[in-house]
Amino acid sequence: MDKVKCPICYTEVEERNFKETYVSPYNNQEYKRYECPNCDVHWWEPLKIIPEFYESEVFEYYIAFHEVIGTKLREYHKAFFKHFPSNVRGKLLDVGCGDGRFLRHAKEQGFEIWGIDFDKKSVENVKRSLGIDTVFAKSLEEFYEYAKEKNLKFDVITFFEVLEHQDKPREFLEMVKGLLKEGGYIAGSVPNRERFLREVDWKISDADKPPHHFLRFSQKSLENTLKLSNFEDTNVFVVELTYDELYPYVEMKIFGKLYELRNLVKGLVLGDKRKATAYVDDIVASSTSYSEKIRAYTLKGIRLMRNVLLFPFAFWYMKKAQHQGPNLYFQARKPYN
Repeated sequence: MDKVKCPICYTEVEERNFKETYVSPYNNQEYKRYECPNCDVHWWEPLKIIPEFYESEVFEYYIAFHEVIGTKLREYHKAFFKHFPSNVRGKLLDVGCGDGRFLRHAKEQGFEIWGIDFDKKSVENVKRSLGIDTVFAKSLEEFYEYAKEKNLKFDVITFFEVLEHQDKPREFLEMVKGLLKEGGYIAGSVPNRERFLREVDWKISDADKPPHHFLRFSQKSLENTLKLSNFEDTNVFVVELTYDELYPYVEMKIFGKLYELRNLVKGLVLGDKRKATAYVDDIVASSTSYSEKIRAYTLKGIRLMRNVLLFPFAFWYMKKAQHQGPNLYFQARKPYN
């Protein structure tokens, strides 16, 4: 009987014992989701990453990565600056650096910043916006070879919202460990499989499905993953849910999928369909003209009105969601030999 292997602990599961199927609108590929009875990770088969997916701008935040430089930290970034040892600094590599918002703040906190992302458009944007040349359009495998040639080692390696994308997560973690100095730290985040209103998210959005995300972690399975990879001083925290993050979930719960309507409104206000799709709070800071700033602030006003209307529902949900935040933050240390 055919079997598939868990990508974390290599436990074999019968191929027929999948829990659900999903056909991706991106490539019309049918994927099957499995659950490991040993380490508790959930994963999708076929487990094969598609690098060009990220430059294809399937999701609007990839357009944002290509259009503007983010300045507003995500809550999982804030968790790093809250929990990471304040006496540890040095050379920091951010894997999957996206639009560079974390690197900007890490530099301000005294780190020597490096970054990689195989999305070439994002890397070009970060290099231009931050004025640095230590960001590379490379896969981790390519950068690993480059670092060996240059004898590069890092004090800290971060990877926020990256591990769930991997098709070979254990190999990924081994390469990360190989790039670390002895006693060096890793830190990062993944989506929380046990987050509040996750069923609504999975029903309406394709973001937490392949070929975008291949792995789903609970707090338990993430701890197991890091320990199986022989990291020490492992800590995993549920990132607290904020009202800003809750409103989109409440909107989906009540109204369903409104992405097309939302982008239509944005396009009418901004007069630019692509920029409307890419719109984030940071566009206010990156706007080059007074009229553009006025348009962006108008959108912020519309969103504020939405939040006011949804506040009674959000307030009620927040009480239920206190310990079911959307992300898991982790940090751990490479052992000394």
